[in-house]
Amino acid sequence: MPAIFAALISFLGSAASKIFADKVVGWIALKVLLTGLMILVLPIVLNNFLYEVIETIMGFANQQQAGAGSLNGAMSFTGFTAWLLDCFQIPAAFSVLVSALILRVTLRMIPFVRI
Repeated sequence: MPAIFAALISFLGSAASKIFADKVVGWIALKVLLTGLMILVLPIVLNNFLYEVIETIMGFANQQQAGAGSLNGAMSFTGFTAWLLDCFQIPAAFSVLVSALILRVTLRMIPFVRI
């Protein structure tokens, strides 16, 4: 009688260990597959998708700009004025000012940040 129990316990133990091993190996295989997809495939797909979106937006912007014709109301400095602005580095100062303002607006959008 004890030999039957030993055989039964041995069989049940080996069946349980096989089920456990299959689950662990399946879980590891799934993690390896998902990691490979996230590292290799997802960046390529996102890059292509974002490229298409940006290309569509830029095409639309170019189409709208071509239809507008001239610089309607935009500043256009040429000649002496452009040289003078370049000497005083007004475009660089304006760029720094606008960047600082945008940084301040961005920081105000983040909760729990005091400015």
